[in-house]
Amino acid sequence: MSMPLIIPQTVALLLFCIGLYGVMSSKVGIKMLISLEIMINSAVLNLISVAGSLPDPIVLALFVIAIAAIESVVGFSLLVAVFRKFGKVDIPLLSEIKG
Repeated sequence: MSMPLIIPQTVALLLFCIGLYGVMSSKVGIKMLISLEIMINSAVLNLISVAGSLPDPIVLALFVIAIAAIESVVGFSLLVAVFRKFGKVDIPLLSEIKG
């Protein structure tokens, strides 16, 4: 007995909405990166649930997870640079960085 496709897609939609709310409502960089990761994980869940017809859907999921890990490293390095310059990590401070 297989699971209906609507269940993982509904969970992925809920995760995406939670992540989107986190990105839109937060001004703290770490919270925004965590919310972005939640959104990427919901996309991975959706890809795995839809890619059941592929011979190996795990390869697709691992590729997306690797890209998400690279995105996290770049985002955290930018946040560390902002923290070293200003002493706190707030997204509105990024408008003060010129050049």
